[in-house]
Amino acid sequence: MPKRPTDYLVAPTIRLDKGEGLAEALRCQREFDPRVFLIFGGDAEDVLWLHETLEANADHPILFCADLERGAGQQFEGLTPLPDAWALGLLGMEAAYDAGQRTAAEAAQANVRWVLGPVLDLHRTEDPTAVRSPIVGNRAFGSSLQRIIECGKAFAQGVTDGGGIPCGKHFPGHGGCAQDSHTEMAICFEELEPHLAPFKACLDALPSIMVAHVEYPMFDPEGRPASRSKPILDILRNDWNYDGVIVTDGLRMAGLGDGPHDELAMECIQAGSDLLLDPEDPVTLALTLRDAMERGDLDEARVRQSVERIDKLIAFALNTEAPQPKPLVLGAGTKVLLHPLPGGTGGRKHVRPGCALNLAATPDAINYLEEWGVPVLTPDQDPPCPLPDGILILWGAANGRGLPDLPSAWLEAIHHERPRLYVAGSPDAIHAAPASARGWYVPGLSPALLGMLITADASV
Repeated sequence: MPKRPTDYLVAPTIRLDKGEGLAEALRCQREFDPRVFLIFGGDAEDVLWLHETLEANADHPILFCADLERGAGQQFEGLTPLPDAWALGLLGMEAAYDAGQRTAAEAAQANVRWVLGPVLDLHRTEDPTAVRSPIVGNRAFGSSLQRIIECGKAFAQGVTDGGGIPCGKHFPGHGGCAQDSHTEMAICFEELEPHLAPFKACLDALPSIMVAHVEYPMFDPEGRPASRSKPILDILRNDWNYDGVIVTDGLRMAGLGDGPHDELAMECIQAGSDLLLDPEDPVTLALTLRDAMERGDLDEARVRQSVERIDKLIAFALNTEAPQPKPLVLGAGTKVLLHPLPGGTGGRKHVRPGCALNLAATPDAINYLEEWGVPVLTPDQDPPCPLPDGILILWGAANGRGLPDLPSAWLEAIHHERPRLYVAGSPDAIHAAPASARGWYVPGLSPALLGMLITADASV
């Protein structure tokens, strides 16, 4: 089957964490000619082998991308999970830069060169009346524009210096939206300017930008999400003269809209997006785009603009040698990350957690805890009797549910036995903890950070 320039525009997903791998990738290569794949999970050596196999089969370069906001270990076994953006924001620009450099340099060891980060969304904790996204939280660098801009730009520069391609997300901003675009239509009724500011300030450091499935009716009265909205994407293309790659957020997300999936995806291209990420059926979508261009429904000159932009990313990966990863030196600054819970710190000595309660964790967090010898319990399990002296609660936002409640059995046991808690996750979790709880809030869902905090200085 002859190849078409529209083949560039479709980025299939390979979910190694769910058992998908070479067979699915080869199915896509048989039917069309993808240049970009989104990778989830797997061992770093397996990802490297997959990349080499697909390139040999395609006889041209293949670009792998991945969500790596918290280090290459967020997705790939054998690489390092790093602190969340919220923690990096507290530590400052140097830590954000080092995290970006280490992320890209380690990911390159698996031939993953496109880092889908940093997150440039706002999460305004200082204003209790402000709308806050249920899925941003600890993924943001902070609650102030200055901190997000400084640390977001530093992280992006670190990724570039580490041999990777950064991607700012989620344009024009997901932070003022009360819905989760993964599971429902998402709408922001706020003015655009505050949310746009980090993207505009970091533009020169971003060769790619991910656009959100969020509606801004004050800017696009037709109610289209930004990913399908030409007026919103024209901010990038026309107002800011941005010529980098615009990639959509995952097309399987509910926020993309109602209607035939392939038609909505084509609207994204017509609005100004270059790459369609994670479609339900990449083969069907690729063939639909081919037919649309042949009929004249999709402008070929517009498609070739996207092809040129994607080729620039691929050329960067080909022509850039990744350096060795730099160590992430947190040093004495880690002490600023611990915040006392409402009931107090529970003393100066950090006790080792005897178990963890997983209210919303990630595979890298679970793997780290298992290696650390900390049992991880689920909300439907009864708490140990008696409770250990220290308990870790992984308390992030779950897709479609926001910040979950503490199960009543755990709440009662904590109230009566008063163990020392480590509440790790969303910055809103510190307010969700029991009022009488003693212990510390740790920003983000990185148990690796918790381990460093406890083991670095047990007398803090």
